[in-house]
Amino acid sequence: MKKFRNKGGDIVKKGKVGFLVILFFATAALLSFYAEPALSADPLKPRVAADKLAEAKGLKNVVASNAKSVAEAKGIYSGKGACMSCHGEAGKGDGPAGASFNPLPRNFTDVNWQKARTDGEIYWAITNGTDFGMIAYESMLSKEERWILVNYIRELGKPR
Repeated sequence: MKKFRNKGGDIVKKGKVGFLVILFFATAALLSFYAEPALSADPLKPRVAADKLAEAKGLKNVVASNAKSVAEAKGIYSGKGACMSCHGEAGKGDGPAGASFNPLPRNFTDVNWQKARTDGEIYWAITNGTDFGMIAYESMLSKEERWILVNYIRELGKPR
């Protein structure tokens, strides 16, 4: 580990960990710059695995959408579920952590996407994750929490 003196005379340690963190982010930025155009050009394409799509479409929401469940889901979306970090505060798929994804995270405000996706498909993606960067939340969120997130995602798609 090398030690350097900064302008104030303090010794600053520069190690492998810092170098690796910088290398990781530089590589991610470079790859996203040279990546093929985002598949989000087709926002209606399902992200549920093809062999699971029929099963996902058949899942029925077991939690009624009401003011209480939507308020609870908003807290999960911005907190425990960390959804906001990729999907953005308003659900437009513009969160800072999702900026390097290809395709970009879903835009939940897209009316056509809202019409094309079933509650079961949304629930399946939350539960199992996708091949496009979405992690699985089955072990992090209860079944009820995942269903109320579906209700909140539906709310994000309503005209304001």
